[in-house]
Amino acid sequence: MGTADYDGGHIGDGSVGPVISTARAHSQGIRICFAAVARRAAHRREWVWHSGAMATGTGLAREARVGGRRAPIRAVGLAALIFLTVSGGPYGLEPAVGAVGGFWALALLLVVPVLWSLPVALMAGEMAATLPVLGGYYRWVREAMGEFWGFQEGWWSWLFTWVDMPLYPALAGAILQQTWPVLTGHALGNGAVVAAVVGFMWLAAGLNWLGARLVAGYAVVCSVAVLAPFFFLVARAGGQPAAAAGAPAAPISGLAAWGLALTTVMWNYAGWDNVATFAPSVERPRQTYPRALLLSLVGIVVIYVVPVAAGLRIDPVSAHWVDGYFITLGERAWGAPLALAMSLTAVAGAWAQYTGQLLYVMPLPEALAQDGYLPRALGRVNARGVANASLWLCTAIYSVFALAGFERLLVADVLLYSAGLGLEFLALLRLRRRRPRLESPFRIPLEGGWLVALCAAPMLLAAVMVVLAAAEDWRFTALALGMLATGPVVYRWLARVRAAGERVNSGGGKLVNGE
Repeated sequence: MGTADYDGGHIGDGSVGPVISTARAHSQGIRICFAAVARRAAHRREWVWHSGAMATGTGLAREARVGGRRAPIRAVGLAALIFLTVSGGPYGLEPAVGAVGGFWALALLLVVPVLWSLPVALMAGEMAATLPVLGGYYRWVREAMGEFWGFQEGWWSWLFTWVDMPLYPALAGAILQQTWPVLTGHALGNGAVVAAVVGFMWLAAGLNWLGARLVAGYAVVCSVAVLAPFFFLVARAGGQPAAAAGAPAAPISGLAAWGLALTTVMWNYAGWDNVATFAPSVERPRQTYPRALLLSLVGIVVIYVVPVAAGLRIDPVSAHWVDGYFITLGERAWGAPLALAMSLTAVAGAWAQYTGQLLYVMPLPEALAQDGYLPRALGRVNARGVANASLWLCTAIYSVFALAGFERLLVADVLLYSAGLGLEFLALLRLRRRRPRLESPFRIPLEGGWLVALCAAPMLLAAVMVVLAAAEDWRFTALALGMLATGPVVYRWLARVRAAGERVNSGGGKLVNGE
């Protein structure tokens, strides 16, 4: 197999032109072809993996052209998937206003993306433009820091999804339980909520089973639907005088209030790196990712700040701002029709976030399986490029964790995400130092200490958030630490298994990538 080209073509795919009729011409043709391939290989040698993953095709198991067809995810679809992965709309920001007041909540919504989201988006943009491979950050860290840390990144990131992915169906279930009496006049019991949550998850799995193209199109439709009611809310708020301008705000009640506000805002601005795991399914990923990430960052800041500011114009009393308060604001602005629309789109939005994010989850066990760390069945894909076994296994795991509840999952979510993010920043710094001429169409315009400072800013915020989260619920913090501790243990065990396999196979070739 020829070396895979990031933009979807192939180098050395076996086509050497017309058959040469004479031995002399044949020899000359071979020399010309070899020289062309050698020149291009020299041009690209800075970013071809030393591990051979790209040369064998495992790094791009699903290339930009899947089965000879055009890549299923284009720029608009990627932007919608980024929106659903990172944001999903302003729902969920209300507790930040309730904790620290409208002014400070708006300040956090403007400052946190500069210190937290922008560095992550820039890092993900550069790394995805440089190494747009299946598994994303798992293979970035593996390339920069070796197999041990690469495995930790892949394993921790997969474990992170065990507590992160169930957050969205759990949120959809909570909103549904609040909305159901409005729609039907009857309360929705806890058993029915659990059934709805699990049903959401398996329905989302079925949608992903149909392929990335359908999921990307669905993400675009859901993104528009989720945001549409907020246009009406903002329009009404802008067309009326501010209500109760002098109303007192809830006082800041110490560290716990700031912890809640910071955790809420940072969680709503997290996930920029996740969308890189399915890079081979994106059209022209090296050019598309940096633009889509940075434009989405600006768009999401606007999507958060403008509705919160509009809501505060309708009701500036921060004590009223609890989960789901945007729906109440919609009712105050336009009556029951807008409140109903916001209720339905809030449920649909949370479910759409889960559905869209399954697309980034599946490449993690798939890539680990291709590299010999998990059963190879998890790495096999169907005709639509979907890893069936990975999809069903992940859905079963998330169905169990969804029973834990939203608040408890959020505590473990913070710690696991921060651990993987730290390795990604270290991978960026190490690649910059070891391979400064690495070819990439996008590069963060910083060097040396400035680049280190950019990488350090989100990690300092993450450290603060982890401390605050641990103070809230030490049990799920201990669970997250235990999950992190399994990484080195599982790696050492797999190393012994692989070593035994090498002794069985005469010649002892590398088991990674199946070679």
